Amino acid sequence: MEIMWAPWRGDYIAGTADQPQQEPGGCVFCEALTAESDLDRYIIHRGKHVFVIMNLFPYNNGHLLVIPNKHISKVSLMDPETRYEMMDFLVKAEQVLGRVYHPHGVNIGANIGAAAGAGIAQHVHFHVLPRWNADSNFMTTVANTRVIPEALEVTWEKIRKAWDAENP
Repeated sequence: MEIMWAPWRGDYIAGTADQPQQEPGGCVFCEALTAESDLDRYIIHRGKHVFVIMNLFPYNNGHLLVIPNKHISKVSLMDPETRYEMMDFLVKAEQVLGRVYHPHGVNIGANIGAAAGAGIAQHVHFHVLPRWNADSNFMTTVANTRVIPEALEVTWEKIRKAWDAENP
């Protein structure tokens, strides 16, 4: 790979780094918290500072999101209590997915900011995905299509039951 030195681009990059944040009223995660029924929004668990919800467009069955209740865009903006609960819920999500789906591995990660690939950049969230050896088949590699073999309602029921049974 060649590297091109372009120091004049620094001013442009610095000017785009601090774009204004979206107001909480338009945030799908903030709106999910107002749902009367957890099943309506596929919320797995509501904590004091953090909640766990299923991804509506999952990469695999069991694709969870762990999200602070507070509308913030960066991990560095979390208060200590939120960070602690976030880590506890990430660990519990890994354990629950292990019990429910018996994956060969788990991806846990976050894309902080639009430039890093965040689809919803204004509200930081972590993805927790169960993974299996060779879980990318011809549909993914040739047709750029994912096959999710389980309805979201079924996934929610399985994970919710296991989450409630798992000791904190």
